Amino acid sequence: MAVSLVLLSAGPVPAATGNSYAGVGSDVTFWLMTKISAHYNATSTDVITEVPPINLAPFPTSVTVPGDSFHGAKTWDSSTAAQTPPNGGSAGVTALGNDTTGDIAFARTTSGPKPGQTDTLNFWAYALSAVDWVSFPHTYAPPAGLTQKQLIDIYTCNPKTGKPIFSNWHSVNSKIPLNPKYRIIKYAPQIGAATRTFFETKLLNGNTIDENCDSADQSITLQVGDARGVTPKNKPAAIYIFDWANYRADGTGFQPDLRNGATLGKFGPTASTRVSPSAKNVNTSPKRFFGTRYVYNVVSTTNHPASDTNQLQGVTAFIGVSQSTGAGWICSGKAAADIKAAGFVSIAKGSTGGIGLPNSYCRLNPTSL
Repeated sequence: MAVSLVLLSAGPVPAATGNSYAGVGSDVTFWLMTKISAHYNATSTDVITEVPPINLAPFPTSVTVPGDSFHGAKTWDSSTAAQTPPNGGSAGVTALGNDTTGDIAFARTTSGPKPGQTDTLNFWAYALSAVDWVSFPHTYAPPAGLTQKQLIDIYTCNPKTGKPIFSNWHSVNSKIPLNPKYRIIKYAPQIGAATRTFFETKLLNGNTIDENCDSADQSITLQVGDARGVTPKNKPAAIYIFDWANYRADGTGFQPDLRNGATLGKFGPTASTRVSPSAKNVNTSPKRFFGTRYVYNVVSTTNHPASDTNQLQGVTAFIGVSQSTGAGWICSGKAAADIKAAGFVSIAKGSTGGIGLPNSYCRLNPTSL
């Protein structure tokens, strides 16, 4: 909690003398983007405000986005339904697409675009991270790790019985007795979290969490990146999902430590490829950790409201690249130190993509890794 207070100690967001832009969505990149936004605000007449996915500790209990010439001030507060922010990256992208007021200017997300989304949205990838499964002290999980098939069999169920294909740790660790005492207790991020979407798409090979499971065999839902809900009693039998960069940042004090004793597991498509993510294998090479992913900021290609004709240009100056003005703040490399401090890996300078865009440290609508 002390870290949370330090990160927020800069005080309230100042009133906008230019335009006021709010980012919503991902838990995973909230603390990073809060730091980046503060550095940008110190150089710009525009004001960027990062809205947390929920207004519960360690996140701010409420956040007010300053008004500007196009929209009034907006207070986000989870205690009121109408003011509840989008909870997670996927929810943030959806909310951005539905916004007509300018209350939401861009979305933070950690899952790539779905088919058709880039017709109306620009996904600016600006860093790399990875998703892995985690275990807890005195775990029954195998030290050698899990294959993709084993992970799928843990998180999905037999359509004929509604029961997990693998419900006991004995199924993946022969040293554990076949006994109900050693059942697998599966945890999963909340619906709306882009980490959940990525986990299903990539690590579960397109299967969904709790697919075919009956009501008695659903995963226990936790806020993404927050393992505090795993009880001491459940820890040996528990499995959860974690972002690698967040895991690192939790350990260095960059952000509140919500790991609750979690340890990254070894994972790969086959038994011979099982490894944990690391600074050496989270990259874009063919030999990268299987769960490596981009993290993104997303902006609509249409101004909303339409009267705010500078909105796309203003947001792009922060998170993207334009033909006329070149790389914005993040994509020019000015956020590199913050990206590193937050446990993420910067993207190498290279072809941005798009039409007529100069090289940068971002990628526009890249193919997911």
